Amino acid sequence: EQIKDYQEMKLRKLIKHSYETVPFYNDLFKKLNLKAEDIQTHEDLKKLPILTKAILKNEGIERFTSTAIPKKDMLLSSSSGSTGEPLQFYVTKNSDSILKAAAIRGWYWMGYQLGDKYVKLSMNPRSSKIKKIQDYLNRCLYLSANQLTEPAFNNILKKMEQYDPKIIRGYPVPLFFLSEIFEKSKEIKLSNLLAINTTGSTLHSDVREKIQKLFNVKIYDSYSCEGGTVFFQCENLNHYHPAEEYAISEFIEDNFTINDPDRARRHISTDLNNYGTPFIRYDTQDYIVLGEETDCKCGRKYLNVSKIKGRDSDILITPSGKYLIVENFVAYFEWFHSIEQFQVYQEKLNLIYIRLVVNKLFNENIKKELID
Repeated sequence: EQIKDYQEMKLRKLIKHSYETVPFYNDLFKKLNLKAEDIQTHEDLKKLPILTKAILKNEGIERFTSTAIPKKDMLLSSSSGSTGEPLQFYVTKNSDSILKAAAIRGWYWMGYQLGDKYVKLSMNPRSSKIKKIQDYLNRCLYLSANQLTEPAFNNILKKMEQYDPKIIRGYPVPLFFLSEIFEKSKEIKLSNLLAINTTGSTLHSDVREKIQKLFNVKIYDSYSCEGGTVFFQCENLNHYHPAEEYAISEFIEDNFTINDPDRARRHISTDLNNYGTPFIRYDTQDYIVLGEETDCKCGRKYLNVSKIKGRDSDILITPSGKYLIVENFVAYFEWFHSIEQFQVYQEKLNLIYIRLVVNKLFNENIKKELID
C-alpha cells in the first residue's frame, strides 16, 4: 500500500508537469477533454491511450520534450534498438541517478558492494574518455566481446583471471560462448567470483544451467527498457522484482498473449521520474509472465515476475566462422540519427543484406561509412 501511495503521489506530479510543459501531452489532454487533475490514480491512467515507439518517432522527440528544462541540464539517451527501431530521447540527471541507484540495489542482492571489482562484457570497445574514467573509479574492467571467436574469448578469460572480479556482467549469448571456452581451459581460475549478472536479451534455462555449472556461481538475470524501471532477480532466482519506486508497470492482454500458454502480458510503463522526455503508458514491446505467488521467500514486498519473455533473435555466421548476434548491430546503429529502422538478413553464408529505413539526415557519406 505504501508503494502504491508513493507511486500515485509521483504520478500526479508527473501528469501536472507533462500537461503544463510537454507539447504532445498538452495537445492530447485538450483533445481528450481532460485536465491534469483527472489523472490521480493507477485506474485513471487508463483514460490515456497507450504510447508506442511509432508515435514517438512520427511526432518527433521535441514534441515529447519538456520546455521547462534546459537541454544542458539533461542527458541524451538511447534505446537498445533490439526491435530494429533505435530511439533517442532526453533524461534528467535526477532520473538517471535514481535508475542507477535501483540497479545498484539489484546488484547488492547478488552480494556485490560498491568498490568490488567487476567485469563488464560488452559488444563495443570503450571510446568515451568519461566512460573510461567511470570504469576506473567503479573498479570495472570493460572487455569488448564483439569478436565472438575462440582466440578472442581465450584472451578475455586471461584478462579476467588477472583482474579476479567478484561479478561478471554481460549478454547471455557471449557469456555462453565464454563458458564453453572456460570449460576447455583447465588452467584459468576465478577464485573470487560471487555471481554473474545477465541482461539485454532472453536468458533461456538451458543457457543458464550451463553457465552456472561451469562457473560454479548463480546467475542473476535483470531486465530494463526505455521509459521503464529495472527488474532484478532476488537470491531465490524464482522471481524478478521491479523497482516500483521508479515506474508504474501495467501488464495487459493482447492477441498474442491470449494464445500464449505462459499467460504472458504486454509490459506498459509509466516513468515517474524522467521529466525530460516523459514516457506515460509506454508500450515497451516486451512480454512478462507474472508470478503466481503473492509473496516471495526473500521477503521483499515488490511485485513478483516469474519470467521475462522479451524478444529473441537469431545468430549470423560469417564465412570466417565469426558469430554475429543482435547486440553487435544494436550497439552500432543506436546512435545513427539518420536511421529509423534496420534489418539484418543472411541469405547464405557469404551474403548478408542490411536493410535500412532512413530519414532526411541520411547521405552518401553515412552510406559509405556503413559499407566500410
